[in-house]
Formats: sequence, structure tokens, C-alpha cells
Amino acid sequence: SRRTGPLAGSILWMDDSRQCIWRPRRASGRDAGVPGRVAEVLLGDHDRLRAAATLGLLKRNLPANEMHVVRSGCEALEFLRGLATHPAPERPLRPILALLDEDLSGMAGHSILGSMLRIPPLGARLVILLVERGRIAAHRQWSPEPDGYLEKPFAFAKLRECLRSFGESAASA
Repeated sequence: SRRTGPLAGSILWMDDSRQCIWRPRRASGRDAGVPGRVAEVLLGDHDRLRAAATLGLLKRNLPANEMHVVRSGCEALEFLRGLATHPAPERPLRPILALLDEDLSGMAGHSILGSMLRIPPLGARLVILLVERGRIAAHRQWSPEPDGYLEKPFAFAKLRECLRSFGESAASA
């Protein structure tokens, strides 16, 4: 029988016990005893149709993760500053996976990244820049660099592969 509801599918989890490895894992009601924290996802995309499609993909594959959508670089920074300056005392800090479009209105992805790095992090943060097909090499010349790149539009398998590569690089460090 197929499971449905808030715990069906996968959950994006940051494993604190293994050098901050990010990984999608099967969601279950037994996560309370597992070291790590459920991640929140920040999606930044000015294109409403593409953002809706990407959000649908993320919600289908990560139904237990909290999703936040912003349309501009300023909104992304406002969201992160809000977490840094007004943390919710009743809620433990959660890692943030930021999927940011290279062309967010008001501020491009690399400019946002530079500003994000000046905000004191309250927990783990992973930034993946979403770029047009064939543009990753051009983006690698810019500074600061994000943690990773994904060509848009992307399939969930590509995001999982990208996250798995962070686990492999952390384990080999």
C-alpha cells in the first residue's frame, strides 16, 4: 500500500553525527532518535511558473520539509536576516538549503551569496545556484562561489545527486 500524508516520501535531513552530511532519507515516525535535523528549503526564483513547478517537485519529493519561496534577492536576504535576528525560541535551529536562481530580480545569485555570507548563520546553510544549461563554467569564475550548481530546470534525482556529492566530499575531508 502506498503511504500518504505528511510523513510520506523523503525528508531532507542534515546528519550532525557525520560532519554535516546533507541527505534525503525516507521519512518515518522514528526520526526522533536519529542524530540530525530536518532542513528548511528556501527557493528563490523570479519566474512564477518555473518557481511553481520547482516548488511542486520539491513538495512531492520532500513533503515533510518546510518550504519558503521568495521572488527577489532582497526577499531572500530579508528571510535569512529574520532567522538570524528573530529566532523562534520554541523551535530548534534548522539547517537551510537555499536554491537560488542566478537571475533573481533586484540582485543576481552571486551578489546575494556575498550578502548572505555577511549574515551570521544560526545553523548549517547550503547554497545551490540554479543556472541556465551550459552556464556552470562561466559562474565558477565569479566570487564568492556557492556550495554547488544545478542546471534548471532540474529533476529531483539531480538534486539528490548534488546533495550526495556534498556528503562524499565531507566524508573524504
